[in-house]
Amino acid sequence: MKQSMLNESLRLIRIYWGKTQVDLSGELGISQSYLSDVEKGKKEVTIDLLNKYSRVLDVPMSSLLLFAENIEGHPPMGRTRMFLAGKALKLLRSMIPDELHEH
Repeated sequence: MKQSMLNESLRLIRIYWGKTQVDLSGELGISQSYLSDVEKGKKEVTIDLLNKYSRVLDVPMSSLLLFAENIEGHPPMGRTRMFLAGKALKLLRSMIPDELHEH
C-alpha cells in the first residue's frame, strides 16, 4: 500500500511537536503499532483519528488537511519549491500554542 501525503504529514507533525510514537499514541488512545502503521501508510487515516489529532494537538482539522494538501504531488522546481516550503513552515509555526512562541 502506498503511503499518502496525509499519512506522511501526520508523521511530520508528530516529529515537529517533538513527540515519540509512544507519547502521541498514548495521548490519542491508540497503540504505538497502530500509529506506526498509520504513518507508514499501512492503515488509512480515519476522520476519528484526525479528530483525535486535532484535539490532542489543539490544531484545527482543516489545518491538518491543508498541510497534507500542500505537500502532495511532485516536488516543484526552483523558487516555487522555496515558496511552498515557506508556506508549510508558516503553517507549522501557526500550530505552536501562543504561550510557546518566543517573544
